Amino acid sequence: MSDEQSAGRSALVALLRAAGGTVSDRVSRALAVLVEELRMEVAFVSEFRDGQRVVTHTVSAPGGQVVPVGTAHPIEETLCHLIVSGELEPLVADTAANALAAAHPHTSRFGIGAYAGVPLRAGGEVVGTLCCLSRSPSATVNARDGATLRAVGGYISELLRASSTPTAPSAPVELSQLSTAVAGGHDLEGLTRPLLELLQQITHLDTTFLSIIDWEAEEQRVVYSLNAGAMNIPEGISAPWSDTLCRRAFEEGRPLTTNVPEIWGESEVGRQLGIVTYLTVPLIDPHGAVVGTLCGASNTSREVDPRHVASMEMFGRLVAGQLAREAARTTELARMAALEERMSKLRDLAERDPLTGLLNRAGIQSWLATALVELRPEFEQLAVAFIDLDQFKPINDTHGHTVGDEVLRRLASSLSATGRTGDLYGRLGGDEFIVATMLPPTPAALAAWTGRLRRAAVAEVGAIRVTGSVGVVSISEPELTPTEVLHLADEAMYRAKAVGVAGSPTA
Repeated sequence: MSDEQSAGRSALVALLRAAGGTVSDRVSRALAVLVEELRMEVAFVSEFRDGQRVVTHTVSAPGGQVVPVGTAHPIEETLCHLIVSGELEPLVADTAANALAAAHPHTSRFGIGAYAGVPLRAGGEVVGTLCCLSRSPSATVNARDGATLRAVGGYISELLRASSTPTAPSAPVELSQLSTAVAGGHDLEGLTRPLLELLQQITHLDTTFLSIIDWEAEEQRVVYSLNAGAMNIPEGISAPWSDTLCRRAFEEGRPLTTNVPEIWGESEVGRQLGIVTYLTVPLIDPHGAVVGTLCGASNTSREVDPRHVASMEMFGRLVAGQLAREAARTTELARMAALEERMSKLRDLAERDPLTGLLNRAGIQSWLATALVELRPEFEQLAVAFIDLDQFKPINDTHGHTVGDEVLRRLASSLSATGRTGDLYGRLGGDEFIVATMLPPTPAALAAWTGRLRRAAVAEVGAIRVTGSVGVVSISEPELTPTEVLHLADEAMYRAKAVGVAGSPTA
């Protein structure tokens, strides 16, 4: 590297050191510079923990690839491992032209066209890597970019070594608490509230909350929240999706932001709520669509362990699964309700007389069968009336069926006005009608009801006036069948017709 290049890299690092901020802010700022200088789509820092390479910081160019914080792979399976071992050179402008890079599974799996990386060291040991990548090969990568990569890598290594930023003690997810939350979560609220409490315990953020996104209204709404610190994000509040911190986080591939006023100061909702630290993961439905978010926030700058970001992503998958199950259940209930409505309409058509709208023979039989099952003779009597129009055939013969049909409709309307909703009003066929109800078990109640029917058994169409013979029976034997009841009522009607009166109640 020339003296001019060396001076330029030193000046760059000096500018980064002068910027200030938390460790997370400084690392993110350095990554943003690297993306711009190397003209790559994404730059990220990974730390090596328990045999895993865990992404702790990431910055993407607008529209570029995204490597989420918390992404973890076994170290030996990564390109980072090849960088640390020295098997892969720090700058690979075209992975297809590099046999080792081209053969690596991650190259094809993640669509890597160009790759760059250097080890990060602390205390004389390799603790992670600084990497950049793009989907397309880079024709402009040169030695100057290698110097920039090493300089920024050295600066980030310094930050990792000298970091004295106080962080909340690591609070592992208690499996017993998690299993209790999942087992007790019979619905969305029952699952979410314990998870919000767990999130608060492990991240030490003031507020954790679940939001739902209404894409038609382009609005984000907080459904459940847990507020334990100075910050308060109430349930039910909403904000335009375009102004939300979640939108910015997803578009930039930045799940954790520890200086919201500096990074996203233009967000009105961020300013109003006084958010400084923001952590968010998407809730994704089975079709791959984002339906909501799981979030944490504080009004002070807080570092969050990347492992806890990964835990939050796991919680997000649990909540998304519950949302999917409830959506499926709602869909199934709606389908069943629609099916029941159609079946009800079909049953109604099957049990309704199309001319009068009263129950037909099948409907009458069904109503009586139910009434006999529910009959309690010590408390009630089943009153059944059989009505037959007198001299109806001459009406049809003289005035035609149109007038005859209107007579039947008028009689049906008159009879229907005599009782209560839920009573039986039916047409057996021709000019024969059935009316039935439950009455108190007294002769007076039966006589009053019979009188109303007798007065109602009249149909007038113009100058034509037709009356009906009414036979009434009182049923107190639940073991009778509907057919037997109709036969008894029919006999009562013929007795009434023989004497030319409404008929006397019979037992």
